[in-house]
Amino acid sequence: MRSYLEQPIKDLIQKHPSLGTLLSEAGIGCTTCSLGTCKVKDILEIHNLDSAQSRRLLTRMGETLFGDAPFEVPDIARKAAPIRSTFCPPIARMVEEHAHILKLIAAIPSMVEALRRDLLGVRPLAEQALDFIRNYADRYHHAKEEDILFGYFDPQSEILKVMLQDHEDGRAHVRAVAEGLTTGDLDQVEAHFRAYGELLRGHIQRENEILYPWMDRTLTMREVGELYARCAEVERGFGDRPGEYERFADSLQNI
Repeated sequence: MRSYLEQPIKDLIQKHPSLGTLLSEAGIGCTTCSLGTCKVKDILEIHNLDSAQSRRLLTRMGETLFGDAPFEVPDIARKAAPIRSTFCPPIARMVEEHAHILKLIAAIPSMVEALRRDLLGVRPLAEQALDFIRNYADRYHHAKEEDILFGYFDPQSEILKVMLQDHEDGRAHVRAVAEGLTTGDLDQVEAHFRAYGELLRGHIQRENEILYPWMDRTLTMREVGELYARCAEVERGFGDRPGEYERFADSLQNI
């Protein structure tokens, strides 16, 4: 089993689909996660499995991979980190920001339908939505992740690489939506607006349920203090604008 620790879990699930069921039963949703590049050893850490839990999971995986053939389960010395009842304040604030981003995403289907009925009349609202994405979701929220929070972790970590790629893919969708609004190509607007929403919905779920809990329990108290101070500095630089953007997202439920 030792050689499998370095293999991407998605590759193994494709070759051995029953592994997906096994992992789901263990509360690890690799089958529905689009990351795909996490290695088996990463799963043990990210999902906070201690030595005994890791051994049980690897044993069950080995039974699937090797069948009746003998195999060796490596001993992995890990102590599960204590799970806090709540996120530390700077990460808790990022979770709150996710809620506002999700409100905008929820409004995308209605906004697209309204654009098809009245492009000229609804285009200013769609442009406001793009402004929210660019300045609140990206320059404000994603900047705190990319420039501050992620900096406390290995930049070569597969999960961070893919989360950063999600950010880049989202920016590409936003550029395509803006271009479609300019040219009046509503098929392009709809395709990329909906793709952005689907991308960010899954991205936020993975951050809230997997990435943030892992990061939160890994950060030291000193690092949490630094994170709080640095995020507070970003928030001061944006002044009242985040609150204005949040109120805009809240208002979209009425379209």
